[in-house]
Amino acid sequence: MRHLFYLQQFFERLPSPAFIKDNKHKYIWINREWKKTYGLDDRKVVGKTDEKIFNDSLTLKIEESVMKTKKKQEYEKEYNGKYFKVTVIPIRLGDGTYGVAGIEFDETQKYFNDLILATNLKISEIIRELLLSNLDSKDFFIELFSEKLYEKIKIGDYALLKGNEILKTYLPEKVCLKAMQKEGIKEFSVSGEKYIVIPLFEYKLVIRSLPNYFKFVNYIVPLVLPKIENVLEKIENESKKKRYYFTLEKMVDAVVSWKKIEINSFLKKVLKDIVEIIPEAEKGTIWLIKDNKYKCVAEVGYENAEMLEFPPEKTAYGQKIEENIEKGYTVFEIDDAKSLVKTSPLAETFKKYGMFDEKFRPLLGVFKIGGKVVGSISIDNFSGINFSDESRKILELYVKILTNFLEDYEI
Repeated sequence: MRHLFYLQQFFERLPSPAFIKDNKHKYIWINREWKKTYGLDDRKVVGKTDEKIFNDSLTLKIEESVMKTKKKQEYEKEYNGKYFKVTVIPIRLGDGTYGVAGIEFDETQKYFNDLILATNLKISEIIRELLLSNLDSKDFFIELFSEKLYEKIKIGDYALLKGNEILKTYLPEKVCLKAMQKEGIKEFSVSGEKYIVIPLFEYKLVIRSLPNYFKFVNYIVPLVLPKIENVLEKIENESKKKRYYFTLEKMVDAVVSWKKIEINSFLKKVLKDIVEIIPEAEKGTIWLIKDNKYKCVAEVGYENAEMLEFPPEKTAYGQKIEENIEKGYTVFEIDDAKSLVKTSPLAETFKKYGMFDEKFRPLLGVFKIGGKVVGSISIDNFSGINFSDESRKILELYVKILTNFLEDYEI
């Protein structure tokens, strides 16, 4: 009988859930690991079926087949975020009837590895497919990429964010607003539902969280990010190349038209080109000092601004501009422009133009002839975005062109 004792100890200490059921599919024995895995003891299990305990009748047909054919069968199941491969064999019971015995092997890690590999391959296929398209911007690529994940990976409802902007969403706005506050891969709750925010460089993808999703996302994202980064860099390089040629074309056009049109028309044309070229730009103005007053001679986005004028000692951006000029800067960005604009004699007018907005960002260029300031150009955005070094260099080139142009005219 000692061998029976050893056998009982072996199954009781087996590191995998194991069970025996009678010919009515009722449990008659479960081992220690089974109890630990399912959080149930003998009193709640023995004498009951899976249908009674778990409301699951799927195993019944498999067990019937095992008892009838006297051959083992295998199937897969999921419970509480774990994935098991279950081997069921026929076993002769003491009354001569056949029941089943089963061992459940935890294959969660293998399941995840297979799922990650399959998902990684699918995402690679999606990216290869998108690279055949005309990807004219990073936003366009990310929007297409997210929609393909929705269609082919079945990520469910999602939201795509960029900074504080919602590019696309199938989720409630309050979910998007909370996701904007998160950094890194994070799981969070809104109204009792769980969501996951996934950073994709300057973008964020937000999806609903299901069992194991957060763990899966943490595995797959590091594999996918380098591929996305390569595409974004390629798009950025193509964009820079196009912008370079476009800028060069506009500059050549400005030089060619230099003496063909009168000064105000020329300045309006160049300002329009600059606002179009610089990606952060939304609006702009050019000011010249005439009769000892700053006068607006060209505008983009500021209706009726060409009627404005004020003394140069009371500039719209206050002493800050004078400080930058004294330091030798010809192009500079103004921090905290809102508070400086409020000191201008045209404060009420500028308020109507939206310059009291916290997100107001001006990039200024100064025209100096013979050490004397003769005017300025302001390229503005209202998105709170700082101007890139590339944009500053473009404005510096235009300031040089316009300064040389103004030297030929009596201001």
